[in-house]
Amino acid sequence: MGADKKPGSIVHLGAGALSGVTSCVLLQPFDLVKTRLQQTQMQTNARGIGTIANTVQSIVASSGVRGLWRGTLPSLIRNAPGTSLYFYFLNHTKHTCLAIERRLSNDTTRTRLSPTSNMIIGASSRAVAGFLLMPGTILKVQFESSLYKHAGIAGAVQNIWHTSGVRGFFVGAVPTAIRDAPYAGLYLLLYEAIKHQERTIAKQRNVLIPETAVTMVAGVAAGLAASYITQPFDMVKTRMQLRPREYTSVAQSFAKIYNEETIRGFFRGISLRVLRKGVQASLVFTLYEWVLRSTGSREESSPTKLRA
Repeated sequence: MGADKKPGSIVHLGAGALSGVTSCVLLQPFDLVKTRLQQTQMQTNARGIGTIANTVQSIVASSGVRGLWRGTLPSLIRNAPGTSLYFYFLNHTKHTCLAIERRLSNDTTRTRLSPTSNMIIGASSRAVAGFLLMPGTILKVQFESSLYKHAGIAGAVQNIWHTSGVRGFFVGAVPTAIRDAPYAGLYLLLYEAIKHQERTIAKQRNVLIPETAVTMVAGVAAGLAASYITQPFDMVKTRMQLRPREYTSVAQSFAKIYNEETIRGFFRGISLRVLRKGVQASLVFTLYEWVLRSTGSREESSPTKLRA
């Protein structure tokens, strides 16, 4: 990420919250169906679009179209502050890493972080934000699943507390971190690299491209790639959080899924996750950077002539 004019923390928190809320509400049905697909073991004759369609049909038949947005409130509780904290940590870590790179290279004019630094700040920011919001993740997954019939947020919190204590709010924290940290690191690395490549090509061809288009394309491409790579950890996380008595540890969960469902079991719901993550990542980063540009927190405006 470049070294633009440093905006205040409130701007980053607000921009992150706006992008988190918007993507959460729009894409909740994808998350709901993915969770329903992942909560049970894969059947040998159940796969692909047919399974997704059957799941959607079942949800609509039992709960109506509104049922596709079940779990939106706990998703908002988790994603709005989670996205805000992520961008807050990302901003502060970015400036720290850039200062270190300038000192090590003896180049005070350096404005771009190295790919390694982008990966480190993306992974560390997501890991910290994810851990802090883990209770919200537990609530979100259980509300999306058909295995739990919580009457409300307060009832769900009380039930988890009585059943498992504090530990119940952090079940699956390890696979979540293993999934989110590499995902965020890979995503930010690819996101910045793709944006830089787009700007280089635009400059070479003397083409005017809106900044929003650049961030959307980079966001989708980076999100798709990072989602595929980290999918097995998403499956393990979901099983541990929904069926903790059967899936007791990361290693045991990996072995159980592989032995009972083969390698295909890890990619149950992959199409939904990849589609949602690609769109969500693009939407979140596009809205975030749009808010920063709109508040005068970044140097570039939209549309603008892109520079390498």
